[in-house]
Amino acid sequence: MFLLTLPFTLFSILFVQILNPMNIAYRKLEADPVIASLRAIRATRIAYIVLVVSVLFFAFSFSFSITKEEAASALEQNISALALASQIMPGNLVSILSVTLNIFAILTAFFSIYLGFKEAIMGLTVNMISRISGSENINRRLLSIIIAVAIVVFLWVWVSFDFSVMLLMQISGPVFGLVACLIPFYLVKRVSALDNLRAGKNYYVAFYGVLLCISPFLKFVE
Repeated sequence: MFLLTLPFTLFSILFVQILNPMNIAYRKLEADPVIASLRAIRATRIAYIVLVVSVLFFAFSFSFSITKEEAASALEQNISALALASQIMPGNLVSILSVTLNIFAILTAFFSIYLGFKEAIMGLTVNMISRISGSENINRRLLSIIIAVAIVVFLWVWVSFDFSVMLLMQISGPVFGLVACLIPFYLVKRVSALDNLRAGKNYYVAFYGVLLCISPFLKFVE
């Protein structure tokens, strides 16, 4: 169970999709793009440390305190760890903590993922349209609204049909591991222009990528 939980725990910590929107926001405040990038990196490091401590404590606490049967029951009901705890622990404290956590999750994790995902879809769409009709014919404001509505509709359909959150994580885990970890590791090792990025920490990134890629299969060996 520990091996199955670890990739999802690490996946919850890394919000790399907010880096580019954060960098853009700092560039609006700083005239020097180098200073803007440094401020964005510093903010990311502080947030990462906070997430490592809080998320690991939260995830490992539940991993070591619940049984395999309780975890399987939560997966079958498609409920969170706090929802599972509220069924066992008396009082309203867990329910209050669950609502508080959901609010912070929406204000932080959801919006960061939303901004990064929307920007990625926007970039891909603009690139494809530019190849067909040219970039000067693109109404970026209208395109941004259409993409935002499409994302909301997709999430609404996902929630309406009660798809498993674990299924989403198992699908996105290998994709994230390949695109965000293994491919950058390969490029850093092969491209001479990226020599300044070569370090021992690159192997941690590669290990994390491998772990995410094999994470859907770990449930067969738990």
